[in-house]
Amino acid sequence: MNVGILGCGTIGGGVLDLIDKLPKESNVKVVKVFDLPSKKEMLGERFCDSIDEICQSPNVDVVVEAMGGDKFPYECIVKALKNKKSVVTSNKETVSLHIEEFYALAKENGVKFMCEASVGGGIPLICSLIDAIKVNKVDRIFGIINGTTNFVLTKMAVEGLSMEDALAEARRLGFAEFDATADIEGLDLTRKICILSSIAYGGYVPYSEIYHYGISKVTKEILADVKNLGYTLKFVAESRRTGDKTCKVSVEPVLVKSDNPLSAVNYEFNSVYLNCSTNDLLGFYGKGAGRYPTATAMVADVNRIKEDAGKYYYENNGNFEVENFLATESYYVYKDGKSEIVKGIESADKYDFVARIF
Repeated sequence: MNVGILGCGTIGGGVLDLIDKLPKESNVKVVKVFDLPSKKEMLGERFCDSIDEICQSPNVDVVVEAMGGDKFPYECIVKALKNKKSVVTSNKETVSLHIEEFYALAKENGVKFMCEASVGGGIPLICSLIDAIKVNKVDRIFGIINGTTNFVLTKMAVEGLSMEDALAEARRLGFAEFDATADIEGLDLTRKICILSSIAYGGYVPYSEIYHYGISKVTKEILADVKNLGYTLKFVAESRRTGDKTCKVSVEPVLVKSDNPLSAVNYEFNSVYLNCSTNDLLGFYGKGAGRYPTATAMVADVNRIKEDAGKYYYENNGNFEVENFLATESYYVYKDGKSEIVKGIESADKYDFVARIF
């Protein structure tokens, strides 16, 4: 099986490294890599500066997209699928916006679209969710699905670092981009819970309708107050199916007690739970950030395609109506150095910081 890689940065380079280390009998090899001219010397004869050398080449079976962003990766993925190439991607931004189209094109062209690495880093989460919904009705998904922000909050709470210093450490270790806005403000988590919810419920949960509230306002004072109240602060995504075409979804800070399993999930680790009709509660734990955990998930998808184990097509039975938890749940609210817990809030805007009691 011949693989073409679009983007040879942190993740794409990790995929290249892992595939090159596979035993010869695996019959999986990288034949072309698209990137900037500065990578030409490093990549040698595998380097290409045109996506067509990968997306339209008869010598490429699987396209691995590892560039990030939406517009250009979207165009590449569509072109590859239309040219009957299976696609593997870690790009939660473009998947969350176009999941219906990608799966439909894959089905139409008799190939596979795989996005395991778009949620949960190295955790085999999406493949497990797909297996679960074959025999279960999944009506709730919740957990910590961003390693960067969990690392930052842990550094602040456990080691007393400021937000700025914790982010700097995350960048140094490769857990955070230079511009970490998508992580800190919850956009990354919103994309991921959109993908998981849409697959679980069999209908698109619109990304643009998902409530998100970030952690940029978290301070040492807030963390100390939360600790005094007997809680731990975590950044959590949650989705609950409430009807045939309705659900509640949010990405927001939450307060958990010590007996909640999420309280012990620290640093770059992720932990996700599925509430299933016959399996009850299924839990998944592992590293959600870093070069090799993500690259490992992508190479696993490549192997699933080779073994013909990726026979899943997302079925869109219509968009879901999305609500949030603000009006119905209890919230910790903080303003002018004082806090209280209230039942339901209209908006987070009038407070310095809010977090749901989980």
